Amino acid sequence: MNIFKSSLAFIMFAALSASAAPEGAFTTLMVQANDVEKYIDYMKKNTAPFEAIDSDVAGVCVTKSGNQYPGEMFVWNAFPSVEKAFMTSELYDPMNAPKEFNKLRKVLYSVTWKPIKEFELNPGYERLWRIKTNDVRALAKDMTKLEKELQKAGHNMRIGIFEPMGGGTENVHLRVVTNTAAENGKVVDEYYAGASYGKIWDQAFAKYVTEVVRETTEFCEIVYTK
Repeated sequence: MNIFKSSLAFIMFAALSASAAPEGAFTTLMVQANDVEKYIDYMKKNTAPFEAIDSDVAGVCVTKSGNQYPGEMFVWNAFPSVEKAFMTSELYDPMNAPKEFNKLRKVLYSVTWKPIKEFELNPGYERLWRIKTNDVRALAKDMTKLEKELQKAGHNMRIGIFEPMGGGTENVHLRVVTNTAAENGKVVDEYYAGASYGKIWDQAFAKYVTEVVRETTEFCEIVYTK
């Protein structure tokens, strides 16, 4: 899948203050696609569902490793607030979607997500950890520090932490994003070679992550903008 390129460059959810979570929210619709590429192409050409919920930006993430089933992926939507994200459940029911959608995928469940740290919405090659944590705000603070150190080292890596709401058994998501798989892999190589920023990661995990429930890699892209 080609990484999305656009004049938008990125959308930033800015922090309100040092102690507050940033603005914005996301929703995700977890699905099993019969044909991933056909489903994505159909959504790009049929944007009525995104318009119906007044989505600012929408996209997909396709699980490439660590899959629990074939065709594992989700559709995400970005909103300026949790208020607007919650409202989508009253505006659109994916279980009653047009039959053309139902032929392409099986709906599993949906979740609303609150970003806990600043996150640059610029999708690409992404590693995702589903984690349990004893202090999500403290973890976010350390990940912000790590992100800055990675940038100083010349890496364009974006780190996000998202807390689920109405997500059933979903856990906190820790997501690291680069434009390409090679860039992500280079950071990993440097980490194992003893890069100084690796200590921030190790200490944060040791202090604040009580369990890694699952880890996957994903290719993500934008399919719709308002």
